[in-house]
Amino acid sequence: MRLIKMLGLTAVAAMAAMAFVGASTASAETGNVVLCEIAELECTEDAYPNPTTIVGHSSSPELHTSVGTVVCDESLAELTVLNELAPSAVGHIKALEFKGNCKLGSTSCTVSVIKLGLVNIVHGANALEALATSDGNTEATVKCGSLINCTYGGKPVLQVVSLEDGMTHLFTNETELLLAKGFFCPKNSKWDADYLGLGTYYIES
Repeated sequence: MRLIKMLGLTAVAAMAAMAFVGASTASAETGNVVLCEIAELECTEDAYPNPTTIVGHSSSPELHTSVGTVVCDESLAELTVLNELAPSAVGHIKALEFKGNCKLGSTSCTVSVIKLGLVNIVHGANALEALATSDGNTEATVKCGSLINCTYGGKPVLQVVSLEDGMTHLFTNETELLLAKGFFCPKNSKWDADYLGLGTYYIES
C-alpha cells in the first residue's frame, strides 16, 4: 500500500473500485457492473442499495520519488457508489486520510488530501476484475521537513480484484502521479498501494 496511491486519491477511488469484484462470467461478457452481496450470475434481490458506501483500508502506502520513498503507516478511504446496473458506476470520494507516521527516510512527513473528486468504475477483462479511474479532481499534498511541499493529482487507473470469498483489493503498482504544484518536488513520482474493502462485494450483471 503505497503512499503514492493515496495521493491519486484516486486511491480512494481505488477503494470504490474495490467494491466491484467480478464474480460472474455473464458480467464480464455484458460489461455491466453492479454491487451484489453474494456471487450469482444475475444480481437482482441481492444487490446493494443505491447509493452504497464503501470503506477501504490500506497498510504502508508508498510514494516513490527520485529523492526517496515516502511511507505512511496506513490510509483509510470512504466512497459512495451509485449502485445500479450499467456499463459503468460512479463513485464519490467522501473521505481519504493517511494516518500514523509518514516518513521520507528519517524525515517526518504529512500527507493531506485537499480535494476529493470522483472515480469511474468499469468491468475488467475477467469476471473477477474491474478498473477504477480518477476524474482528475482529487489532490493530496505531501510535506516533508521544511523544504518538500508538493501537491499531486492526475488520473491514475487502479485495478480491482476480488477473490471468490468476496474479499476485494484495489491496488496500483508504480502508477505515475502528476505534480500540480510545489517546491523542491521530484519530477517523477510513482505510488504503490493496496486497499482492502471492509465487507463482501461482487460485481454482477
